[in-house]
Amino acid sequence: DFIESSVTLLQSSDDDGKTLDLVNEEIPDLEQTGFGPEIGSILVKSGVWVAYQQKHFCGEQYVLEKGKYKCFFDWGGSSEIIMSIRPVKLLKAFSKTHFQGACLDFTAEVSDFTSFIPCSFKVLRGCWLLYYQGETDDNHCVLEEGLYIDLPSCGCPTAAIKSLKPIEYVFAEPSLSLFALECCKGRELHFSEPVNSVLNEDLHFYTQSVWVRSGLWIAYEGCNFLGKQILLEPGEISNWNEHSGWKVIGSLRPVKQPAVYLRIRNRAQGKYLTVAGSLADVRATSVCVAPYSSKDTQIWHYCHGLFKSKVNDACLDVIGGRDVPGAKVALWVEHGKERQKWRLNEDGTISSYLSDQLVLDVKGGNYYDKNHIIMNEPEEDKRSQKWDIEIL
Repeated sequence: DFIESSVTLLQSSDDDGKTLDLVNEEIPDLEQTGFGPEIGSILVKSGVWVAYQQKHFCGEQYVLEKGKYKCFFDWGGSSEIIMSIRPVKLLKAFSKTHFQGACLDFTAEVSDFTSFIPCSFKVLRGCWLLYYQGETDDNHCVLEEGLYIDLPSCGCPTAAIKSLKPIEYVFAEPSLSLFALECCKGRELHFSEPVNSVLNEDLHFYTQSVWVRSGLWIAYEGCNFLGKQILLEPGEISNWNEHSGWKVIGSLRPVKQPAVYLRIRNRAQGKYLTVAGSLADVRATSVCVAPYSSKDTQIWHYCHGLFKSKVNDACLDVIGGRDVPGAKVALWVEHGKERQKWRLNEDGTISSYLSDQLVLDVKGGNYYDKNHIIMNEPEEDKRSQKWDIEIL
């Protein structure tokens, strides 16, 4: 079955009382359903939903992912009032080419295409991985944001589609190395930009192993980004031929991840990375953690390794470029040096390009600056160094 977007709204904070179940349905005015406007708790069973404080999808927005929200504090609201709600539609699939025929909206992974065979796609948000049946085993191709009028435009040579799933956003600049020997040894070719022909870089170079240092990449069997595709995630591939079944990599490029706004939440305190102080002068601002607010001072934009504040477009910066524990973190005008570049790691830490041994931390203590942000040496069990990214 197709995975549906399903949510249950409850008028009380426990499981008693009146409920409203919604499946793949937009509700521009909850009062017309005889439910609300005060919502005690929310249970998102599948998909991603957006709840709104006003009718017709206006006012404050609350992004709801799978899980239980026991009260309005959990979804980041200031009251129990919710007047409208709708699922986030990320991809449209059509049963015929050129966006004709039956249409289905997807917000999550789909593992069964026996009753519906898509022939064209509109990718509205994010990147998706499309699996199809190959001659001997399963192959896949990457769908980035855009329009795909038929399966060949996706890079898919067959209608035997098996599954479709979204690709998680990776917060890191792309960096990849190809090696002439197995186990990432021998002669090395390093890339951070698209390469339309690996052999043009070195005529006698044949890839034996791959190290994806950061970011997401697409490898193509042919030159000029043609032929079979393989999504490459961070890590080492010690034997490329065994991994792929290919003799060579013809071309490769980073995945085009869409620009996104986000909030950065500290796991220890549940507070958000916030710009404080006078916004008119970047020198008069500080960066701290603070309780959720609906203001732009808590909204960030990630681009080319930089975390930029929405309020003034200034960048998160290690002041003075000091690669030592305790160094202060603040905002500064973009200059693109390593002290302004960051990567989000799998363990939830955010490390500086200055050193892998420096991560964002909350200063702590009992003084006025206890909520300010500093650099610190990573400690495995220290939750103040762990952060969750909430994509808006």
